[in-house]
Amino acid sequence: MSQSPEGTPGPGAPRSADIGAGIVVAVVAIAAIVVSRDFPTTGLDSDVGPARFPLIYAGVLVVLSAILIIGRLLPTRRNRESAAAPSQPGSGFRFVPVAIGIVATAVYIYLISLIGYLPTTVVFLVGMMRLMGQRSWVRTPLLAVGITAFLYLIFLYGLQIPLPVGSLFEAAEL
Repeated sequence: MSQSPEGTPGPGAPRSADIGAGIVVAVVAIAAIVVSRDFPTTGLDSDVGPARFPLIYAGVLVVLSAILIIGRLLPTRRNRESAAAPSQPGSGFRFVPVAIGIVATAVYIYLISLIGYLPTTVVFLVGMMRLMGQRSWVRTPLLAVGITAFLYLIFLYGLQIPLPVGSLFEAAEL
């Protein structure tokens, strides 16, 4: 990994990290394709059952990984300019936002079973968007509600999979 004189990752670090991540994701996706071949099928061409569902997503992951790897291997004007320019202070890896994102995801996974999918996901998405730099207090909640509703409808009606209501709300229904 290349580093600047200050010890922060230089221009080569994100490129090699992206290529490495693309390779790892592609290998995992190919393994998922191989493993899912033995899954049972329903025999219907229009059914996205246990055999086709992983094949579709793994195939998409392989394509996206290939795009990432090829995009990072091809020289672009931006890559040439960043390699020629000295490393800017503060442009290296930032540990704190990553750590906050990991902790927030763990808390989200715990709270989704307690509070339920809808409210937990909206709050989680607003927090993650703010963490990643989205600063609009109007657009961020609207986007979070829209994404949450879209995923909820896909799972409930498209895939026929109910999402967690939350144990706090289940107890109140008794």
